[in-house]
Amino acid sequence: MAGFLHDLRHALRQMRKAPAFTLTVVITLALGIGANTAIFTLVNAVMLSNLPSVDPQNLYQIGDNDKCCQWGGFQDDWAEYSYDFYRQMRDNTPGVESMAAFSANTMPIAVRRGGTTVPAAPMGGEFVSGNYFSTLGVRAFTGRMMSPGDDTDSAAPVAVLSYRAWQQKYGMDASILGGTLLIDGRPFTVIGVTPPAFYGDRLRSDPPDLYLPIHQESVMSATTPLIHLPDESWLYAIGRLKPGASPEVVSQQLTAELQHWLPTHVPMIGNRQHDLPKQHIILGPGGAGITHMRRSFRSGLMLLVGASALVLLIACANLANLLLARSTARRQQAALQLALGASRKRLVRGTLAESILLSLIGGAAGLVLAYVGTKAILLVIFRGATTVPIDPSPSLAVLAFAFLLSLITGVLFGVAPALISSRTNPADALRGASRSIRDASSLPQKSLVVFQAAFSLVLLAVAGLVTQSLSHMQGGGFGFEPEGRLVVAVDPESAGYKVDQLPQLYREMEDRLNAVPGVRSAALSLYSPLDGDNWNDEVAIEGHPVPAGVHQDVTWVRVSPKYFDTIGTALMRGRVITDADTATSERVAVIDEAFARKYLPGRNPIGERFGWGYLAGHEGDFTIVGVVKTTRYLHPLQTQPPMFFLPLTQSVTYQQSLMQWVENDSHYIHRIELLVNGSPLSYVPVVRSTLASINPDLTVISTQTMDEQIAQQFNQQRLTARLTGLFGILALLLASIGLYGVTAYNVARRTGEIGIRMALGADRGRVVSMVMRGAFAQIAIGLAIGLPLALIAGIFLAHQLYEVPRFDPLVLLAALVVLTFSAAIAAILPARRAASIEPVQALRTE
Repeated sequence: MAGFLHDLRHALRQMRKAPAFTLTVVITLALGIGANTAIFTLVNAVMLSNLPSVDPQNLYQIGDNDKCCQWGGFQDDWAEYSYDFYRQMRDNTPGVESMAAFSANTMPIAVRRGGTTVPAAPMGGEFVSGNYFSTLGVRAFTGRMMSPGDDTDSAAPVAVLSYRAWQQKYGMDASILGGTLLIDGRPFTVIGVTPPAFYGDRLRSDPPDLYLPIHQESVMSATTPLIHLPDESWLYAIGRLKPGASPEVVSQQLTAELQHWLPTHVPMIGNRQHDLPKQHIILGPGGAGITHMRRSFRSGLMLLVGASALVLLIACANLANLLLARSTARRQQAALQLALGASRKRLVRGTLAESILLSLIGGAAGLVLAYVGTKAILLVIFRGATTVPIDPSPSLAVLAFAFLLSLITGVLFGVAPALISSRTNPADALRGASRSIRDASSLPQKSLVVFQAAFSLVLLAVAGLVTQSLSHMQGGGFGFEPEGRLVVAVDPESAGYKVDQLPQLYREMEDRLNAVPGVRSAALSLYSPLDGDNWNDEVAIEGHPVPAGVHQDVTWVRVSPKYFDTIGTALMRGRVITDADTATSERVAVIDEAFARKYLPGRNPIGERFGWGYLAGHEGDFTIVGVVKTTRYLHPLQTQPPMFFLPLTQSVTYQQSLMQWVENDSHYIHRIELLVNGSPLSYVPVVRSTLASINPDLTVISTQTMDEQIAQQFNQQRLTARLTGLFGILALLLASIGLYGVTAYNVARRTGEIGIRMALGADRGRVVSMVMRGAFAQIAIGLAIGLPLALIAGIFLAHQLYEVPRFDPLVLLAALVVLTFSAAIAAILPARRAASIEPVQALRTE
């Protein structure tokens, strides 16, 4: 311990004597360690962390995939379930100890406190089973959690409030417990508040504010309740297994139950009967809950982990170079210590102590940068979100990661300089000769510069490919015009409207909004373009029977007149939906080009009739009156399925309960689109006041421009592109600093040699050329090594690139030019300094 304290004091003295050196090392390491710590914070939250629950390792997701948000019919690989089948699994699966269910999506609800006249505020709600919190092992922060007795038809309506909502919306008012909240106009008693760390059953932006019993869905639904539809899947399930039960055996039990249950509860269509053996359930790890974000971000995060690791390696190479140069400068001091009896082990230990101390200080500074960087990263990932369930503050795991990374960095990259400095020949060094160190340190320093140049080229090339890919994604043709459009999210169902009241509401909304000064056009729809969602089903063309085993899958949306003009989708043939398409007129549909190409090839689609492919007698429900340009509604990088559009004003009566529910529920709009003059966001106040004048309970859930709606679809790709670009710039900066340092050191070491050359007649140009050749020789070797590595990186990135080849010569050329230009700037400064050396002064240094 005495030796350790002595080495520590010695290291601190050395750092104080060279503040510029200390500051340079700390900043360099802070950049490298900070970048890696920020990425690890994100990886830890998204990829490694479990739900804040008891024994998360024993939680299993019933279905090892993510689907959203309601499914009718077969799923093959099941992940969502009807309430009836959830009860079947919960009560009859031998290997399951407990199983909870919860709705697959967060529903918008209008909430205001009982006994007040304050307007209802939009919040997010989730239906959960009565054993939801007990299955997860979550205890109340205050009050109590929901129990199975609260989740029955006869139970009083209760709600559990999230800690975040209690804190942000109600100021942690204790009187809220036991009080009444009016949810969509219905009274619910608040019985408890979740713990602060609980963010729900999955990592997502804007987690639920309120948890409601599943049986309350039958009260809150304005149409046929989902809980009463045995063939409509809308619930996720998660459970715990009994001691000794294996996931594989339980999966087999659940699959057998499913295949036995389906024929008696879901209408078996003739051309789907052969698909029954394909229906299966696989248990997946449930400790992290529903892992949609983990799956979608995995490849991008792995790329960022690799990029940040390269930045750290380049920073560490700079650290090693600086320590080598420092050891060289101290060679006479080391020689004197050896001559006075110090052991080489003691010299190595002292140099390592300084290296480790510098790394730990750099790591501490890196934590500050990591905190700021993590907050910036979260703003990109959760763009548009009001709540982010990830804390950027360093957790114990992050602190441990930063400490270990700093310690390992200090040891690994301090060993070589320490060993080289300890091999000083006391006699040579005390005579002032530099050969003993020159031969030992010159090659490692130059090798590190080569290494930095190679990895910098790789990072620059990767950043160029990913950035170009993002540019192609955002510039792709989406089938509509986003400029000057405002999208308003509403939910008439939460305002208490019944299906028969909707036509009058929609007429009033259209009339009022179209009358707002500056609004060129207003439209209503179930979903808007690139909303990330719409409805899907199967169709059959009248007169063209669907062959057995063939599924004509489509997506569809209900819209109002002026919809296509409002969003800027071009009409290609026929006409669009108009005011003449009323409830009593012929039922019509507009299809897109993809529908026409796939299901009506070589024919004029106008006048053709189609309907649902599995309902006998409904093959000709809709007459095609127009064809519009294919527009993306789900995801900009996914192929848009064939699509059709139905009027909000028309409907069909079905005998099947599920189809009648679909028919009724599809008339509830979720979006209002406005084409306006000027800035779309400037119309938000007048839109809010207009809707409030129609009905104060008609709450505006959110507003955003259509440009922003598109931008939010690229959050993950934007994060990857920006961070790889940032890491590329950091790598370029660090490599340039490294080259400058080595070149400057070599110039200082060769001062006498340069003086002799100039004394013998060498001009300044030759000296500059000599120094530049030495610098560019290192860069050229680095580029030669880095070029094939960049090509290999492009191959591994191929699956993440959009309309960008694995080998893009322009990107590689740009990376080569940028790196070469930066190297020239870094080398020219010490070269000019070498050319200004006076021969007499240089010769005196020997």
